Amino acid sequence: MKTVSRYVLMEMLPAFLLGVTMLTLLFLMNRASFLLDLILNKNVPLWDTFLLFTTMMPFILSVTIPMTMMVATLLAFGRLSSDMEVTAFKSGGVHMFRLIAPVLVLGLSMTTVMLLFNDRILPMANFTFKKIHFKMLKDQASIAIKEKVFINTFEGQQFYIDRKDSDGQFAGVKVFDRWSPQTSIQTTLAKTGNLETNQDSFQVFFHLRDGVMTWDNKNYNTYNRLYFSHYAIRLKLENQLAQMTDIKKGFEEMNLSELSQEMAATSDPIRKNSLSNEFQKRLSLPFACLVLTWFSAPLGLWIRSKGFISFVLGLAMIFIYYLLFNLGQVLSERGSVSPILGLWWANGLLALAGGLIYYLVISENSSFRRFAPPVLTKLSSKGKG
Repeated sequence: MKTVSRYVLMEMLPAFLLGVTMLTLLFLMNRASFLLDLILNKNVPLWDTFLLFTTMMPFILSVTIPMTMMVATLLAFGRLSSDMEVTAFKSGGVHMFRLIAPVLVLGLSMTTVMLLFNDRILPMANFTFKKIHFKMLKDQASIAIKEKVFINTFEGQQFYIDRKDSDGQFAGVKVFDRWSPQTSIQTTLAKTGNLETNQDSFQVFFHLRDGVMTWDNKNYNTYNRLYFSHYAIRLKLENQLAQMTDIKKGFEEMNLSELSQEMAATSDPIRKNSLSNEFQKRLSLPFACLVLTWFSAPLGLWIRSKGFISFVLGLAMIFIYYLLFNLGQVLSERGSVSPILGLWWANGLLALAGGLIYYLVISENSSFRRFAPPVLTKLSSKGKG
């Protein structure tokens, strides 16, 4: 049986390594524009950019490794089944579970590794990313400005930029702030703007041009409008970023022990719910390595296809799993369901589905075979011929 286990694992491991590489590169491509912008347009030192890139990797791996377990399992068992090797094993007296057991052990091993990874390495990397990014903000505040995103980095003001050009000019600038806690929100709209940064004094000025400032006065029931050709706002950067020791850990930078302690210490139900969501997320994603393997192995035996079809089906199942996972996360964050239910229901659903498919595959239920897609049924008949 050791020979069978070794053969199945050797069939799966190359697909797993290739899948991790491809999916990780795919995620990195989404971040490449951000990193290139730091180097080419913001003149950020190459070493700082490399450190920022390195701290992104743990988060990407925490997502891509469970994904790859599903794709690799589908590819391995789809090929074994389509090439009639599963039939040969059965003829030799090898039970179906003996074929699945090695990859389940691998899935359990990866679950254990990812639990430690999400508890230690991931929060440490997130906190390091935060510190490096804040250091960059100290040196050049324009890094904090992104297109079509509400920016709350600067104390007392909120910004929204429609377009950011490579030369540092902004278009369609919106600024929301208050002169004092008792006053209403002042809204400033400007056609263009740019930042001026003094790295020595941490003073940052946002220069706005060709705009209008509006605010209302509740005491006098008036609505005021002021047009300007040039308006400079001093951003309060020094209070937030001057001392790196002031950077505090958020939910994503805490390990599991710190999350548990924070949940026990806080009396705010909203904060406790957010902490619980993060805690359950750190546990449920590693267990996806085992659950997706359990689901994919009998599914691969059923579809009896290899190569492109298994890869596409794996991507489709990944999309479905993370859609269910994100739906549960949103519902739990809103308080509609408990964090345990919201963050674990995708795992539970696929675990049950995997058990059902496994039962129908080993029982060789003919009625189940009729539900196979036409393409897969055609491939199965070719394999039998």
